[in-house]
Amino acid sequence: MNDLDLCVVREVNVLMHEIAQEIRAFVVDNFLFGEENEHFSNDASFLDQGLIDSMGILTLVEFVRDKYLIAIEDEEVVPEHWDSVDRIAAFVQGKLVSKV
Repeated sequence: MNDLDLCVVREVNVLMHEIAQEIRAFVVDNFLFGEENEHFSNDASFLDQGLIDSMGILTLVEFVRDKYLIAIEDEEVVPEHWDSVDRIAAFVQGKLVSKV
């Protein structure tokens, strides 16, 4: 791997971390009413933990669409992309990288 490749990998990792922080903050503010939950980790399933219902997922989709200026197709609104902070961050990162 050359220096340019290493730089790109570092930037992608930083981007993923920043996206996860922003999404987590949104979830805490909008679904946990500003209070951190000790059982809420970035890889925890929103649906399994009862944190967010289907309407909440739509709220997250709108937030992500507006925040990151990405198109989200109906068929992309599936638990594989939207059921945890980490899954959303990975989905957003993939969309942003594909725009470049």
